[in-house]
Amino acid sequence: MKTSGKWVIVCAYTIGLFIVTPYLPDLIQAATSRWTTSGVKYFVLGVEITIALLILTLAVRTLIYKKKKAALFLISIGGILLLSFIIYQFIPNPYEFTHLPEYAVLSMLLLWTLGDTKIKDIDKEKEKKLKPAIIINPYFISGALTGTIGTIDEIYQHFLPNRHFTWYDILLNILGGILGLLIIRGIKR
Repeated sequence: MKTSGKWVIVCAYTIGLFIVTPYLPDLIQAATSRWTTSGVKYFVLGVEITIALLILTLAVRTLIYKKKKAALFLISIGGILLLSFIIYQFIPNPYEFTHLPEYAVLSMLLLWTLGDTKIKDIDKEKEKKLKPAIIINPYFISGALTGTIGTIDEIYQHFLPNRHFTWYDILLNILGGILGLLIIRGIKR
C-alpha cells in the first residue's frame, strides 16, 4: 500500500476518535440503562481481554518461531496485561481504561505509516557526516504524534458538554501510545 493510502487510514481513524468523543457519555448511558453497571463494566473488560488475547496470540506465534527473543516479549506483555487487569479493578470509572487500546492502535497505525519513511540514496560517507538529529526514529515520531493527538483530544473535550479535560486521560493516551509501540517493537524483535 502506498504511503498516501496509509495516511488516509491514520487520518480516518483519528477523525473517528474525534467524532465519537462527544457521544461516548450517551453511549455509556444507553448501555447502562439496558444492562447493569457491572454488566457494562465486564463487557468493556471482555473487549480489553479479547484485544489482549490477540496480542498474546501474536506473541506465542512469535515464541514458537523465535524462542529466545519472544520469551522476553511474552513475559513483558503478560506483565502489562496483568497489571492492566489489576488497575482496571480499582479505577473509579472503568471506561477510562479504553484510552489505552484506542491510542495503542493509533501509535501502531502511525508507525506503520512512518515505516516507509526512510532516507534513501545516501552513501556511507554522507551518512557519517549527517548529524544524528537529522535522522529521526519513526518510533519517536509516532509516539510524539500520538501524545499530541491525545492532548488535543482532551483539550477538545474541555469544550464539549458532558465531557471534561483531565491530565489523567492525557497520561492514559500517552501510555496507550507507548504500549502500542512496545507491542510492535516486541513483535519485530
